[in-house]
Amino acid sequence: MSHDVKGAHPSGSSGGTADLVNSPDHSLFQLVFDQVVVGIELVDSNGRLLDVNAAVCTLLGYAKNELIGRSFEEIIHPEDRPRVLALAAQLMAREIPSYRIEKRYLCKSGETAWVRVTSSLAAADPDHPYRLSIVEDIGERKQAEEVQRASEARLRTVLEAIPIGAILSDAEGRVIEANKAYLDLIGRSLADLHAGRVRWDEITPPEWLAADERAIAEARAHGVSSMYEKEYLRNGERIPVLLKLASVKNGHTFAVFALDLSERKASEAALQARTTEWEALIETAPVAVWFTYDPDLREVRANRLASELLELPLALCLPDQSSGALSYSHTFRNGLEVPPDQAPLRRAIQGEEVRNEEWECHFEDGRRVDLLYNASPLRDNSGTVVGAIAAAVDITARRHSEAVLQEREARLHSILETVPEALITISEQGIVESFSRSAAALFGYLPDEVIGRNISMLMPSPYREAHGSYLERYLQTGEKRIIGIGRVVSGQRKDGSVFPMELAVGEVKVGGQHMFTGFIRDLTATQKVEQELRQAQKMEAVGQLTGGVAHDFNNLLTIILGNLEMLEMRLTDDRDLELVREARETAENGAQLTERLLAFGRRQPLQPKLTDVGDLLGEMVPLLRRTLGETVQVRSRSDSDLWQVLVDPSQLQNAILNLAINARDAMTSGGRLTIMAENAELEPDYARLHPEVRAGRYVLVAVTDTGTGMPKEIQERAFEPFFTTKEVGAGSGLGLSMVYGFVKQSGGHVTIYSEIGHGTTIRMYLPRAATLEESTEAPAPSTSVDALRGQGEAVLLVEDEARVRRMTAARLYDLGYRVLDAANGPAALALLDLHPEIELLFTDMVMPGGMTGTDLAEAVRSRRPKTKVLFTSGYAEPDVVRRGQETEARWLKKPYSTLELARTIREVLDATES
Repeated sequence: MSHDVKGAHPSGSSGGTADLVNSPDHSLFQLVFDQVVVGIELVDSNGRLLDVNAAVCTLLGYAKNELIGRSFEEIIHPEDRPRVLALAAQLMAREIPSYRIEKRYLCKSGETAWVRVTSSLAAADPDHPYRLSIVEDIGERKQAEEVQRASEARLRTVLEAIPIGAILSDAEGRVIEANKAYLDLIGRSLADLHAGRVRWDEITPPEWLAADERAIAEARAHGVSSMYEKEYLRNGERIPVLLKLASVKNGHTFAVFALDLSERKASEAALQARTTEWEALIETAPVAVWFTYDPDLREVRANRLASELLELPLALCLPDQSSGALSYSHTFRNGLEVPPDQAPLRRAIQGEEVRNEEWECHFEDGRRVDLLYNASPLRDNSGTVVGAIAAAVDITARRHSEAVLQEREARLHSILETVPEALITISEQGIVESFSRSAAALFGYLPDEVIGRNISMLMPSPYREAHGSYLERYLQTGEKRIIGIGRVVSGQRKDGSVFPMELAVGEVKVGGQHMFTGFIRDLTATQKVEQELRQAQKMEAVGQLTGGVAHDFNNLLTIILGNLEMLEMRLTDDRDLELVREARETAENGAQLTERLLAFGRRQPLQPKLTDVGDLLGEMVPLLRRTLGETVQVRSRSDSDLWQVLVDPSQLQNAILNLAINARDAMTSGGRLTIMAENAELEPDYARLHPEVRAGRYVLVAVTDTGTGMPKEIQERAFEPFFTTKEVGAGSGLGLSMVYGFVKQSGGHVTIYSEIGHGTTIRMYLPRAATLEESTEAPAPSTSVDALRGQGEAVLLVEDEARVRRMTAARLYDLGYRVLDAANGPAALALLDLHPEIELLFTDMVMPGGMTGTDLAEAVRSRRPKTKVLFTSGYAEPDVVRRGQETEARWLKKPYSTLELARTIREVLDATES
């Protein structure tokens, strides 16, 4: 302890701490002072700290030397200083012997410390009084009290917020605490509560006091009572309540909870009244009705109609189906069996609304009842479910009628869906009401995209805009333009494409409203077939025409070439011979032109052989690369298992070469030429769309370029002879027509596909050969005219063209034959009868007078069977030879050279009779 303290309490002073300090036991006091667990402070009369022990230093966080000499006010919380200073002054004035106070100290850390200080005077000397204060740390207690206060505040908040009355009452029935809900329930105020004017016996009717006593006894025995109903008095009014008690403090205090039942009791009374009305109404209703107020369906009532319909009692229990209360064994909804917990009444009692559900009830005896169910929960004013009601209409007869009608509709729908014609039904406003599967396929719309919309969406302009006015005019005037009259109109698909269709419209009245049914047949394929047929007929007619032209031209070339050859044999002057040779070569070029015309008309002579197109392309590609030049890339591809075809290989080469040259001309800046060969099969459906095509197996040869392409109008005329898009002098217009004629004559099919700016593809379909054997003929030996001269044999020459006849007779005479000539068949037969020495008939095929070369040959063979026959024609190989009617007949195409004439006549005369 400090020396100041010792000086303040002289040894002569009596009693108190000073005496102890100056006593021989001073060391013991100092030890106790420093080691005691409670804080000790010594404060002089001026309020300065004389000494503190270690407990105070620990509590405040100061060192002892930091506290001694300081005013004790500095460590007191500002809010507590007035009280503390007042008590300290009273103590120092000896107005009070001591004081005890709870206050807060300010710690060195800035925190506060709750303490309880007990202070008394420690010296009897009136000149030097000082205080001795015992300081106890009560921080933890204060914290626990704060927690408890917060908990009590929360509890109070909850109790004040809940709508249930809550009180604390002593054993004598005095209400100690009550929330607002309870005070409102009994009609009392908070002032009445605080004044002790709230007692159970004052707010409880006498007849309910015994019930309260029983509840108190039960709570004392078990800690809590059962809930029970009673009444409270509120300003003379009886209020029904539901109570529950809990024992607190070993039965000396009770917590009571009270629920106001006024609204519930009123609802029950109103519900009972309504129930009576409901039952009367339900009993007379024309539908089957079930109702309940039991959430577990232990008590369900049914009206008489429900009881009779399903053979049920008027009152039944439906907790489950095992009770045997239900007479039917199975129930179905939407074709699926339904468990009992899905019954409409059970779902309604759980709060669900059931609307227009169709149920089937099957009985053990095989009877079936169809019901249309509706069910609803019954609710009180607060919305709480208090019951449920279900009503059902017997629709057994209706369902049977609907089933019959649906079966009829299904049969009709099946018929209508299988017919190829599209079927559309519309209302008198033009709204689509049905749209068949064929209609969907035809127009490209799904039924959902069309039904409910105006039929005009399926029409192109101007029909679309005019349709509404036509319908309106028809409904007003009855004027028919389409109804009952089939006609060809245009339709528009979803993709915007317009197509021709045949439309037949029927009409029927339903409920006073007009309904129109349209049957639609797509004419696209039909018109395409008709167009293809017309094109084929056109090409056939053009072929006939060009063949006739070529025939007449060949007759002229026969005269020219024949005379030039004879003239060439007679001339010796080289200059004259050069002129004749040049004229002959020019005439031969003309003969090549007629061959192209005959090729288009399918009248050129062919020498068909079994041909491997892949091998032929392999031989041609190097030639094509040299012919087309470096700016054109040539590619080729063939299937390894390519079928053989029976065609004239040289004509096929010519056709491919023609196509390649046309492709090069279309690729002015170079490009790519692709030739492909593969096996293909043309189906019957394709053949039906192209009348000139036979279904079967083909080898497809496709020639594709990357040139400028052709518009549609050019494609339609591309195969016509003399049609060309090249400049004058750049092309004859016979290249594609020759290809067309060759393919057709070979029994095949040719198509053209082109896109502007992308290129063109020509596809040649050549029939697969029926045999794999190929006859081989030795090539004719090269022989001069002199070696083939006649030995004076008599030849009957028949030619209707006088100039050709004269020239041919002269050539035969020069070849050493005796010539008898006639202009027609009858004249030839007359000569035959007069000259039995005739060995050879050399006749033109086409002659006037009604007798063709074939007719003449048959007449000659009938009279003179040993007479040989040789045909000639400006057309291609005659039908008689192609049909094999004259197996020994030979044929010579005009124009022909003297060498060809000499060799053929010699071969015919030298042939051995079979």
